[in-house]
Amino acid sequence: MSPSQSSLLLLLLMVSCSWASHFLGGTMTFNPRGTNPDGTYRVDLDYKTTFHSTGCLTYTWYCISGDCGNEISLVLNIVDQGISEDWCQTEGVMTRHVSNNTQTFDLLLDGGNWIDNDNYVSAWWLLTLVDLGVRSDTKTVNRSPQTTVIPLMRVPANCERDFKLLSFDPDGDEVRCRYAVPTDECYTSSDLPNDFTLRENCTLSFWGNSNTTRTYAVQLVMEDFPTQSISLSYTDGSQSIRTSNNTLCKLPVQFAVIVDPPVTSCMEGLYLPIFLSPTPAQGALLYASADQPLEITVRAQATQSTVSELLVSGPSSITENTTVPGEYLLRWTPTEDEEGGYYPVCFIAQGVNDSSMYHSELRCLIVRVGNTSAIRTTEEPTPSPPLTINLTTTEEPKPSPHLTINLTTTEEPTPSPPLTINLTTTEEQTPSPPLTINLTTTEEPTTSPPLTINLTTTEEPTTSPPLTTNLTTTQISPALPNTTQTTTELTTTPTNVSTYVPTTTTVTTTTTASTTLSTHPTTDLTTHIVDGTTTSSVPRYVVVLRIKLSSLIPLTDDYIRNVVLQQLREELIRQGLPGDFALRLRATHGISS
Repeated sequence: MSPSQSSLLLLLLMVSCSWASHFLGGTMTFNPRGTNPDGTYRVDLDYKTTFHSTGCLTYTWYCISGDCGNEISLVLNIVDQGISEDWCQTEGVMTRHVSNNTQTFDLLLDGGNWIDNDNYVSAWWLLTLVDLGVRSDTKTVNRSPQTTVIPLMRVPANCERDFKLLSFDPDGDEVRCRYAVPTDECYTSSDLPNDFTLRENCTLSFWGNSNTTRTYAVQLVMEDFPTQSISLSYTDGSQSIRTSNNTLCKLPVQFAVIVDPPVTSCMEGLYLPIFLSPTPAQGALLYASADQPLEITVRAQATQSTVSELLVSGPSSITENTTVPGEYLLRWTPTEDEEGGYYPVCFIAQGVNDSSMYHSELRCLIVRVGNTSAIRTTEEPTPSPPLTINLTTTEEPKPSPHLTINLTTTEEPTPSPPLTINLTTTEEQTPSPPLTINLTTTEEPTTSPPLTINLTTTEEPTTSPPLTTNLTTTQISPALPNTTQTTTELTTTPTNVSTYVPTTTTVTTTTTASTTLSTHPTTDLTTHIVDGTTTSSVPRYVVVLRIKLSSLIPLTDDYIRNVVLQQLREELIRQGLPGDFALRLRATHGISS
């Protein structure tokens, strides 16, 4: 269907089906495109709205403040339709030509009938503030943060969930989120219960303290703030000073959250789908070129539900195809008119079990369209492989249950490499190399065979203390500037078991760290492996693991939690480890060099 045909269909539906609409939220972003030959200024505005109905609907924005100029074009297309939940998200790309004397203007989209909700939100407003002042730091007009969202997201009542909204700013500004203010930015307040907490970094957290099924309308405002004081200059010669506490623009971000009945286990990968490699990490920045296809592979898995659908919000021309069950290929070919822009893509994997539906985390990324080669996320890098870490879990064939964990560190020269953990992000700045974290050690040629740790427990009718195994590994870095010596201690303690034979094993080894790992400050990463929601007669264990990470760029707790732990868990599951475990960041601290 051509764009014009699609637009006509949407407009017809707006006329014939508006009485049946139920609003499910919307977003708006904008991108100033420069001066036209007639002296006016071009601004492209991209908005998405979603309705719970049998048709895809759209409404018209109108100007409520300032000189909003003239609407030159409006292209309407369908982005995605939630098949099982009967909703449709529509994208509108609006081009406006604004007088060069304009400083700011406000656009509003409003209507009635939010989806039935338990926080009593009825009518809806979407407000966008655009400022056309030229920034003193970038010498261009301010660009808005880029965001989008899946309009209807689910979480079981007994499970914690962080809805990490995409908040990428092309100008490098700080982006913050807050609740919309009634009568100015929304019709009535969201008034979410204490089960929800909104952080300034645009993460909405649900704490899983409820046993009641509810539906909530969420009305937020996303704003960008300069990281230092700047001035905005206008064509009439006036200026406006903006500090780190002064907003540069306002965007609406509205959606709905359904709190479903409690689930047996909140562990990702069981009922709740989990994303696996090669799915891009949260907040990943991908590059594409105009007229060249970009392909993104998304893989999801759940053992107690069936991954049935991938819900996607992005450019309306993005296509989705299922390659194998649980694996999806997103394909988008940007146009020349989209050159130089940043475009958000978000997705959620949906699992079903009988009549119950389960959502994965919200995963979002940014695509930069520029003069670079298109990226296929399905292709593996061609450089020589790094050192590898082998993790093998076996069971001893003895009458009593045993847990044996073999951690073997070796250089594997065979064509089929074992588990390779290679965590890489791509930075937009070219002078600094991309972050690569290789959890590796290099063996000395004359040392003993690779380190193997066997953790074995035997159930006996005794009240002796539980098993404790301490592993100490000392890594000695080469004599280079700013090198560090680190010690890793692994303590394994079984939980929820009252009868054990007391056993203590200590293994010490010395290895030489690779020279690529220790020339920068390191971060102490602790992972906590525990299933705290399911019950079983088999002993459960809490493994506290301290890992030293070094990087050429700063490592934040959020990056370690969202990227390092996520990819480590995905790789462990891919290698065959059962999915009923969790990796949790307990604490981090820098180690001085």
